[in-house]
Amino acid sequence: MVQSKVSLIISVYNDMAALALILKSICKQSYSGAIEVIIAEDKQSKNLHDQILKWRNQYIFTIKHISQEDIGFRKCKILNEAVRQASTPYLIFIDGDCVLHKHFIREHVRASKLGSVIYGRRVMLSKFLSKKVLNTQKFFWLQFIFLLLSGSKRLDAALYLPNSVPQHKKGFWGHNWSIHVSDIKQVGGFDESYEQAGIGEDTDIEWRLEQIGIQFYRIKNRAIQYHLYHKSNYANTRDVEDKLAQKKIAFASGDRSVLIGDL
Repeated sequence: MVQSKVSLIISVYNDMAALALILKSICKQSYSGAIEVIIAEDKQSKNLHDQILKWRNQYIFTIKHISQEDIGFRKCKILNEAVRQASTPYLIFIDGDCVLHKHFIREHVRASKLGSVIYGRRVMLSKFLSKKVLNTQKFFWLQFIFLLLSGSKRLDAALYLPNSVPQHKKGFWGHNWSIHVSDIKQVGGFDESYEQAGIGEDTDIEWRLEQIGIQFYRIKNRAIQYHLYHKSNYANTRDVEDKLAQKKIAFASGDRSVLIGDL
């Protein structure tokens, strides 16, 4: 697929140091088209607002910043607003703790097609290597030998294999996926009633997209991310899992309204 412009939506909450590194990795992308970066902040941080003003003068790509009051987990709400603010036909979603391989955007766009979700995987950096990368701001440390020696995990996702064929399968995560705007709008974007991490920003929308015939393709060794280490912030997801289960029951009974989000 040839496309001149793409929107990269970064969901963030608190980690400005990680975001700075992500923007630096965007600057090094091999993708030759224009990149629109949308920083979707589930908070309203003046420090981040002020820093973004500086970043806009530093980088050649467009940087948009949207934020909302910090009154609990409302990632789905800010992601919907990011979709509204996007000025391109293609969206790539990442989390604010995932640094990008230099071919990340190019591979998402190369694999993209209407009626499909494209998704990749991430390497889990060790605590030691994460500190090394953050402190030095050098991507040199992301070479495979350092990943191996540092005890980083999911190294099977670290090998860049540009000729690998996309695999037709489900199971994407919200930190690394892409879709055409026209396709995500068919299901009304994200369901904003999810107010806990773990389901609403990926599993729920995956299920709803599947019901309207969207296909899912994994490009594991092409769209590569490096996840910066942090302590797990996931609480018990039982409530949101029950919510999705109830939606599936309602759908099976003929209620198609459960497929539509709040976009």
